[in-house]
Amino acid sequence: MTDFRYLSICLICLQSSMTMAELQAMDDHQLSEVDGAGIGLVLEDFAFEAGEDVASGNRLDLSGITNKDGEDVVLSVSQFYVAGSGSNQGANVIGNPVNLGRLLYPYNIELVDGDTIGINDKAIFEFSAPERQAGSSSKPFSLMSFTSENRTESRFPGEAQATGNRIDSVSGIDTSVLSSRSGELADIGIRFDLEENSVRAQSLEAHAQGVAVDGSYLRLWGDNSEMVGNLAVNLYAQEITLFACDADGNNCGQKVRLQDFILESELGYGADQPVTFEVAGDGNFSVEIGNIEGKSTTFYQDYYANGPRTDIHIGNLSVGNTDFGSATIANLQIQYLRATSRDL
Repeated sequence: MTDFRYLSICLICLQSSMTMAELQAMDDHQLSEVDGAGIGLVLEDFAFEAGEDVASGNRLDLSGITNKDGEDVVLSVSQFYVAGSGSNQGANVIGNPVNLGRLLYPYNIELVDGDTIGINDKAIFEFSAPERQAGSSSKPFSLMSFTSENRTESRFPGEAQATGNRIDSVSGIDTSVLSSRSGELADIGIRFDLEENSVRAQSLEAHAQGVAVDGSYLRLWGDNSEMVGNLAVNLYAQEITLFACDADGNNCGQKVRLQDFILESELGYGADQPVTFEVAGDGNFSVEIGNIEGKSTTFYQDYYANGPRTDIHIGNLSVGNTDFGSATIANLQIQYLRATSRDL
């Protein structure tokens, strides 16, 4: 059973016109010159819950999987929810809504002129989250404050060296911009149930509290009959909790907690390093981040200093009652990556 309550959608059509004329096809160059403010999307008083009653069989089953002994394995999504603060890991969802965006800061769906973002002569489809993050680092929309230094090193084996500002450590996090967002930080959770040879074995649960995705976007365009794009994921969660239980959701193991979790990741660098999305005839899909080998020295210098990177910070990692402190991964630049799904 799926419940939708407290759902209000506000669509802001900022620019439109009506003419009585025949529709005509437009090429990429013509589309790239289209100037429109697009559509803003706001979900007010929103709460969503699916599959909360596991015993009744309301779940999404992913079948066709076998284990090493050839036995059927079914992975079920038996609960998924989006709610406001205080959801108590999915126990308090309906009647506990959250606001996703606001009129001044909506989620945007729009057609962007590629010339303004380094993708020349293309019309770019963009779906973006509100941009309200503020930080003291050189990276836009960062919640992290960094200590850094200039370094000179090769960004690809055998290629020319480049100089740029690189992160040494995270000196602090700045979440002050989130303090004014009463009712806008979401709780999100999901439960998976694993069934082997028709016997439900265990459940796996993941719950995130106080989630914000400010500054994230997906950009897509066509190139040589392929769909390519750029992706930015800026995720903040006050806490992420992971744990496993028995088939009834009881006798749970130790909980893994990530407090003040920040992921700021960019994939793809304009048209110079697009991300390709493909679906093969057998149903498998692949995601490929373009290779930068063979580029000019000028490109490497620019890529090193300004190119996409991934920074991850965990304020505190704990397992059970044991704290392991903070952890940071910074300056990660993906120069080539191909990920492909396969039949098991």
